Amino acid sequence: MASRHAKELPIFWGHGTHDPLVKYQFGVDSVAAFRSSLGLATASLDAPDAAGLKGISFNSYSGLGHSTTDKELNDLRAWLKKVLSQA
Repeated sequence: MASRHAKELPIFWGHGTHDPLVKYQFGVDSVAAFRSSLGLATASLDAPDAAGLKGISFNSYSGLGHSTTDKELNDLRAWLKKVLSQA
């Protein structure tokens, strides 16, 4: 359903396990739908280079509500550095 280019876009998805507004399970189910319906690859923050970031990277933050933490911001910063270094 998605173009090859769209499937290769790196997507960072952070979600707190205790989010009262956007339930954690909704995030999990949404990412699963993107993967199965659109064919998006599973990416990882631990990928050695930007090639391993193509697709969707789902990142859980234990105990986090509808906000952010230094851990999530640091993960996003590291992810952006990898992605932008290959642009």
